[in-house]
Amino acid sequence: MTEDRPDFHARLDRIEQARRTRASGGHVLRSDGPRVPPNGRMRVRLPVRGLVLALVIAVLVKAYLVWVLGPDRYNLEMARLLDGTRAQQAAAHILMPDRLTLRTVTLYDWIAEQVAALWP
Repeated sequence: MTEDRPDFHARLDRIEQARRTRASGGHVLRSDGPRVPPNGRMRVRLPVRGLVLALVIAVLVKAYLVWVLGPDRYNLEMARLLDGTRAQQAAAHILMPDRLTLRTVTLYDWIAEQVAALWP
């Protein structure tokens, strides 16, 4: 029955080709099963969006801590962490206030002033 329909085999070939090169990351599905990249090598991608989001969140949290504790108490806590174990020292180096964090603290101060002006 299928021998008398030449377009049937052409359509089956197109379906098989589409299945092999399905848009799953551009991988090719071989007939023996494994998926491989079309050019034979893997491409390593860095999750840039996630790293930027983590950096923004870290700066916001550090700025919030400086704003809530105050600069003097925050620096005292940093000094205490620097005298601690290696893990605490690493945390202190990460949590050290930088220019962006201090700039964000001034933004928090401005926001607090605006909110206080709305609700006396």
